Amino acid sequence: MIGTLESEEFFLNEAGREALLSDMGGRFLTPIKVHLIMESTGKKLVGRAMVSTNLALSCGRCLEEYEFPLSFELNLAAAEILAYEDNGEMVLIEDEQADIMPRIEEEIFSLIPLNPLCSQGCQGLCPFCGINKNVQSCSCEKNDIDPRWQKLKELKME
Repeated sequence: MIGTLESEEFFLNEAGREALLSDMGGRFLTPIKVHLIMESTGKKLVGRAMVSTNLALSCGRCLEEYEFPLSFELNLAAAEILAYEDNGEMVLIEDEQADIMPRIEEEIFSLIPLNPLCSQGCQGLCPFCGINKNVQSCSCEKNDIDPRWQKLKELKME
């Protein structure tokens, strides 16, 4: 029962679900580590979790895999099913157990950049020959103006 708990500390070390990142070509390099402290307010539990893990993501420019460390703080609230109000943020307690991993996975997924980059200075792939310009340079023609736009280049600004 919630009313009898004042404060409790939990430590989790759980492997991440590969299906969470597989559609974006990512994967977990390390388990998800969680340090959670929960306190009772009488009707519900509130807590703070420190979460960390390392992901492998594919760079959006050069397509190389790189390590993406994640470390964040997450506020949680939990209530027994009988006291549950549908606000979308509450973790449900059933038979004195609560599964917080879906909420943690949701936060991990939201922290992954839409266009992950191995570095801000990543030069990406050459659009002509396809080599990784971070590793070597190419001799492809740099003047890549589409001939249909050539007339615009000839216009002069006054």
